[in-house]
Amino acid sequence: MHADISKPEQDPEALLRLLDLELRQKRALWQRAAARHRTSRMVGLFSIFIVIAAAFLALFFLFSQANEERTNPRSPTISNSAGR
Repeated sequence: MHADISKPEQDPEALLRLLDLELRQKRALWQRAAARHRTSRMVGLFSIFIVIAAAFLALFFLFSQANEERTNPRSPTISNSAGR
């Protein structure tokens, strides 16, 4: 009786089941970590896309304003007090 309590399990089937259980748990942890990494990468790429799209929109607005001012130049204003 004493020998059974102090000795670790020597049954090969039980050892295989424990090893299989441990590997399944590790695989589940790896899959969760990979999913977190994939999510953070997608959020980063989406953020970069938003910044680039906003920059293109700002450039489009600025160039359209510049083009409009170039085609419609402002006439110089003549003030009445210039000759005094």
